[in-house]
Amino acid sequence: MRHPIIFLLGALGPYLALADVNHTDQARQTLKNYGLSHCLLAPFNEQSALRKDIALAAVAYSFMGKGMHTVPQNEDTLQVLHDPYNETRNHVSAAYAQTSAGSKYSDEKMVFHACLQVYNSEAFDRFIRAQDAYIVVD
Repeated sequence: MRHPIIFLLGALGPYLALADVNHTDQARQTLKNYGLSHCLLAPFNEQSALRKDIALAAVAYSFMGKGMHTVPQNEDTLQVLHDPYNETRNHVSAAYAQTSAGSKYSDEKMVFHACLQVYNSEAFDRFIRAQDAYIVVD
């Protein structure tokens, strides 16, 4: 006779794998949203209700909010070994600087348009997937 727990785990296997995939997808999406919020914040220095709202969203997607990536540290020195959030800000900033988002109506870069180009790029998706090793496992 088969052991009931082994049978149960075998039967739940596909659901557990799906839960892992969903967790990874959610973590990736949260980090992407964090990057988008910082992309939108960086060009604007003036205080406004919109900037405040986007800043609150950035915090919500961060390590101290509902972010799902860990920031590993050396246990002895507390030196940060890798910060997926800082790396995401750096990636988005560099990609934004390289993005052309002009308008025939203005000489200024269209911030929202440029940030959406960065957000929807394959390069950003690859970068986000490269941070998978830092996803907090439930």
